This record gives sequence, C-alpha cells and structure tokens, in this order.
Amino acid sequence: MKTKNILFLYVSILAGFLIKDFFKQNFLITYFFSIVLVWGSLLSIDYIFRKLKMPIIKVEKREERSGRELGADIVRTIAVLFVPTIHFFGLTYYYSTPFSEEMIFPTMIRWLSLCAVPLFLIISGYFKINSRFNKKHFFAIIPLLFTHIFISLIRVYVDYKIWGKSVDLDYILNKVLYFEYGWYIRLYIGMLFLMPFFNIAYKSLNEKWKKEAIILVLVGLNALGPITFDVIPSSWNILYVFGYYLIGAYLSEYKIKINPILNILLIGIILYITSYSTYLHCMGDVFDWSYIGYKLNSGYSSMVAFIVSSLIMILFININFSFRPLNFFFEAISLVSLEMYLFSQMFDEFIYKEIIENKVSFFSSFENIFVLVGASFLLSFMLSWVKKCIFLIGYLFKRKKEL
Repeated sequence: MKTKNILFLYVSILAGFLIKDFFKQNFLITYFFSIVLVWGSLLSIDYIFRKLKMPIIKVEKREERSGRELGADIVRTIAVLFVPTIHFFGLTYYYSTPFSEEMIFPTMIRWLSLCAVPLFLIISGYFKINSRFNKKHFFAIIPLLFTHIFISLIRVYVDYKIWGKSVDLDYILNKVLYFEYGWYIRLYIGMLFLMPFFNIAYKSLNEKWKKEAIILVLVGLNALGPITFDVIPSSWNILYVFGYYLIGAYLSEYKIKINPILNILLIGIILYITSYSTYLHCMGDVFDWSYIGYKLNSGYSSMVAFIVSSLIMILFININFSFRPLNFFFEAISLVSLEMYLFSQMFDEFIYKEIIENKVSFFSSFENIFVLVGASFLLSFMLSWVKKCIFLIGYLFKRKKEL
C-alpha cells in the first residue's frame, strides 16, 4: 500500500470521528461508514487527478539550500504569533464557558493557534536534520540555557517587584532550574540530546517511502488513540515531538507542492468541521480536553494539529521573494522567536490582569482579541530585541578582550 493511501486513511479516521457527532444514529455505524466513504472518495479523487496528469500532491527532491530562508522566517513568525493567541484562550475563561453556536468561530482560532508548538518542532527538524553527534551540536544548549536563565530572572524580579510575590531560593529554583516559566525549553533540550540519534536513523532509510512510513508510524502512535477510542494506547504519547521533527526533516529533503488555494481551503475546512464537531460534542458544557487529542499535552499530538501544522508549513516554507522591507520584518521576528515565547507569558499577566480579576466574560474579551494578542506580541518583540542587543554587546566585549 502506498504511504499516501495511509495518509488518506488517517484523514478519513479523523473525518469519521468528527462526522459521527453530526448524526444521532448508532455512532459506531456512522463512524465506520464515514471512514469508508471518505477514504474511498479521497482515493478516487486522487486517482482521477493523477489520470488527468494534475496530481493534487507533488513531491520532488529539494535543491541544495544556502543562506537565510524567507519561508522559514514566515513560519517562525506565524508560530510565535500563535503563542499569545493560544494563551488568550487560557486567560479569558474560554475553557469555562459553556458551548453554544457562538463558540464555533473562536474554537476555529483556538485549534489553529494550537499549532504554535508543532510548527516550532517542525522547523527544528527542517534545520537540525543534518546535526551530528559532535560538540557543535551539543554546545547549542548553552546559549539556550543562558537565554532561559536571563529571562527567567527578569520574570522573577517582576514577580517580586510588581506582583509582590514572596521570592526565596526555592521560588527561584522552581522558576529557573525546573523551567516553570518555559516547559518547552526543557522539552527542547531533551530533544537536542536525542536529535543526532534520530538523524542517523532517518538518514539510514535510503528510500523515500521508508521515510514516509516512519513518520506515519509516529503520527499514528500519537494521534490515532483519541479518535479510535483508545485502540492505540497513549503510552507512546511523548513521541509526538519527533513525529513533528521528522516531518520537518522530510520537508527539508523533499518539496511538497499543493495548490496554495487548495491548501488554504483544506485548512479552513478542517478547522471548521473540527470546531463544529467540538461544539456538538460539548454543547451546553465546557471544553472537553480529551476530545480528539490528549489532555496530557493539550492536544498538540492530535491528528488535527498534525495535519493543519503540516499544511501551514507546506504553504509557507517554499515562499521566496526579494522585497527587503518585508524580508527584514519576518527576519527580525524570527531572530527573537525564542525570547518572544519566554517573554509573552510575563506580559500576559499585565494585559489580562483586569479581565481575570473582574471575571470578564469570554465573548467580551473575544471582541478585543486582536488588541490583546497584538499587545502581547508587540511588547514581547520589543523586549526580546533589548535582550538580544544586551547579549550582542556582551559577546562583542568578550571578543575584544580575547583579541
């Protein structure tokens, strides 16, 4: 069986799981019938377009790359924009608001912004697939740790000076040593230790279909559980990070072409059906963290997140044009994406303070989502470049002393 057909099967299982909530008939019959119908339709459509010599998906070997890539900067910008967006939902009582039809559109944005972490992981695979088991690779952990410590200490100071929190040694250790301010950093450091081994394993697969197969296995082990009623156990859950990583590695080696309009349409359809199905599932009740994805990782390993994140990456990674102001804009954000991630939560405490204290309704806050998210994004961006300049001055001073 072609790996593409397995991908279609994954999409069909997701569709079957979502469609079952649209009908009141026996859900198992609806579920299996929907899977067969969608899978058959996808296979037929793909066959027809291939016969017409208009394949929906084209895969070709990627040419050697050099220099900065605009597409990657755009993807990082989107990912870091999604960070304060997903925080918005956690700080404005979205998860405690009973579901009505009005929740469908906000839920679309929620599922979309959930792609923040997946996009960062995919980008890591895109650039780190050639990393080897050497000093250069592992020394990359040092600036990462310095950045985390520096920003964490700033946040500790803010907690003490602005919020009047009791700060002692245990408090500092919890925030800095145990990464309470940046769980993703701890996760990423663990990934850095394992990346060379995954790279060796991936590169040892000398046929394209084998590389596609390992990605599909990792995606299946992590994403199929919730939509197959736990037939696939959640035991393999943490491997979702390397599922995304190898997607990035694959896209680094192969260029996947999907018509941009079709790509955007697919993202919109998936988000709408997922959100409408979420509304039907949760109607009159609050958001169900275990629906479609695992509560343990906030749904990052869900099939929706895998598909939408991959489509976003495919849509933007191949973009390449030369318009210096726009290139500079995306590059400026991309260069401080890590710092913006770490700073954004600190600014959220200021931005959402009155909303949280006054228990402002979610829909009232949602009317101002662009202002709230934009403020967090802009403030994080500015302070991140202040940090960047401080580190740059320190580096130049050190180099001058060495000379």
